[in-house]
Amino acid sequence: MTSIFRGFRGAAIAALVATPALAQSPAYVGTWASKPAQCRVGQEEESAPMIMRRDGYDQHETHCRFTSVSPKGAAWAVRGRCMVEGDNVNINVTLSVTGDRLTIRDTGGPSTYQRCR
Repeated sequence: MTSIFRGFRGAAIAALVATPALAQSPAYVGTWASKPAQCRVGQEEESAPMIMRRDGYDQHETHCRFTSVSPKGAAWAVRGRCMVEGDNVNINVTLSVTGDRLTIRDTGGPSTYQRCR
């Protein structure tokens, strides 16, 4: 199975139920890119950076909503539903942040991104 993060240039994640424990933004919230130059690219471009929110993410023609986010040690287990270039795709990933690096792990293995400044 092809990883959504490898097979498409983006993905998005959205709607969580707000709780007091979620009041502070998780470390994965922000703009992330494979390469520094990607940080300056607009969302209309295929090579756009990934914009992660607490409840989802967007990247070019990929828009995702998280349906659940659960702490998993120092990471988060995430399930979601994405619209990728017009197709609906379910995702089941693990997000982890170390310094300025975001690692997204799915059945295709890990993908690592750096935080845009």
